[in-house]
Amino acid sequence: MNSATPETLDRLLQGAGLRRDSQLAELLGVSPQAVSQARRKGRIPDGWVLKVAEKFGLSTDWIFFGREPRQAGAGAAAELSHEAQAGREETIMKERRARGESFFGEVGEGQDAIGLVMVPLVAARLAAGKGSLETEGDVLSYFSFRQDWLCRKGNPDKMVLMKVCGDSMEPDIRHGDMVLVDQSRREIYGHAIYAMGINEEIYVKQVETLPGGRLVLRSRNPEYSPISVDLHGDLADSVRVIGRVIWCCREI
Repeated sequence: MNSATPETLDRLLQGAGLRRDSQLAELLGVSPQAVSQARRKGRIPDGWVLKVAEKFGLSTDWIFFGREPRQAGAGAAAELSHEAQAGREETIMKERRARGESFFGEVGEGQDAIGLVMVPLVAARLAAGKGSLETEGDVLSYFSFRQDWLCRKGNPDKMVLMKVCGDSMEPDIRHGDMVLVDQSRREIYGHAIYAMGINEEIYVKQVETLPGGRLVLRSRNPEYSPISVDLHGDLADSVRVIGRVIWCCREI
């Protein structure tokens, strides 16, 4: 999230050629209530700004702060390379750090913008129970993490945040929790927790392999039975490891 004024949202509307918050919500793929709440609290996800800036070729400086020029350049935003996009996000983070802002409170002594990585929260939801069909990869927002911590855990470039729905992994992972998934870590280690896909459904489960080419997806909640998959059977081609869950966050 980023501190914002009503003018910030107004510039999002203006830059996108819209007149109403409900139209902006439709463009962003969020609920009208989410935009109303952002306006009321004066805090908007950086992902909203980046999405509108990229789609309409706008300067993020103009959206955030009203600084001219308004356009990032003719077609420039639509043609940004991955490296340029990452550089733009880092610039935003540096400006926020200079103002004493972060996703997780005030900037502490010894912290700097260079050591931060922005990880996307994607629309796909992991089911802790029955499989989830919400598999969209659209980015809803970004959250910042220390780069050194992420590098110790795995590959930051392959990490995404996903929300969990269901109670099959309680008490360890609860309904509404957000988990950090490293998509580069797909090798299965016994009793570790993974994001898994079976056909069009996705799950968060404790996974282990058994002799004879069997894969077992277990829940932490004893009320749920294990899901057993024969890797030599009909489901073999439909089972995939999305990535290993390396961290969990719970709102209080």
